[in-house]
Amino acid sequence: MRKAERLRLPGGREVVLGWGEVGREDGSTLSPLERAGLALCRTDKRRREFVAGRLAAHRALALLEPEARAEVTARADGPDSGRPLFSPARGLALSISHSGELAVAAVSRGGALGVDLEQRVEAGGAFLEEAFAPGELQGYVPVCAGHLDPVTAAWALKEAVLKVWGVGLRAPLQKVALRPVLLQAGGDALSLRVTLETWALPPGLGEPPPALAALLVAWPAGGVLALAG
Repeated sequence: MRKAERLRLPGGREVVLGWGEVGREDGSTLSPLERAGLALCRTDKRRREFVAGRLAAHRALALLEPEARAEVTARADGPDSGRPLFSPARGLALSISHSGELAVAAVSRGGALGVDLEQRVEAGGAFLEEAFAPGELQGYVPVCAGHLDPVTAAWALKEAVLKVWGVGLRAPLQKVALRPVLLQAGGDALSLRVTLETWALPPGLGEPPPALAALLVAWPAGGVLALAG
C-alpha cells in the first residue's frame, strides 16, 4: 500500500496524505463512533469506501501528529453538513476522496481543505455543460498544456474547491467558475492560485472562498490528484 506522505500547497502550507485500499481494509479497528457511521451506509460499495477513507484519515493523522488520537466523524448540519472532521478537532482540517480502488485523506493544520482523486475523465458534451460554467474549461488549456488532461484537472480541482467551501455537489456547477493561475510547473505537479466567480446562487450555501492555493498532481493513466486550501 502507498505510504502516508507530505506535500506543500503554494505558500508553504503542509498537507499530509494518507491512503486506503477500497475493499481490502479491515474495519475492526474503527471506533464505536465510526462504526455507527458505517452502519448508516446503504450499499456494499459505500461501506468499503467508508472504511478505506476512515483508515486513510487515521494514517495521515499518525504521520502529522504521531501522538494524537481522534475519531473521524462528519458535520451533521449547517451549510457544510457532511464535511468530514476529527473529534476532537485539534485544529486540523480533513478531506477524503475515493477513486476506484483507492481512498485518500488529506490532513492539515489550519483552515478548510479539499482533496479529490479522479481517474481520467472521458465524458461527452452533456457532462461538460452540466459540470462547468461557460468558458470555465478554456482557462485550463494553457495551464495544463504538456502536463495534465485539462478536463480531468478542471473536474478534480472543482470537486476539491467545493469541498473547501463545504457544499460539495450541492452547488449549481454552472454558476461556479474556477479561474486558475499557474504559479509553478515542476515534475508531475502544477502549483496554482484559484479564484472563484459565482452568480445567482441559491440561499443556504454559505460564503464561497474568494481565492485558494491549489496543487494538481499527475496520476497514472491520465488521472489527477487535486488539493486546495
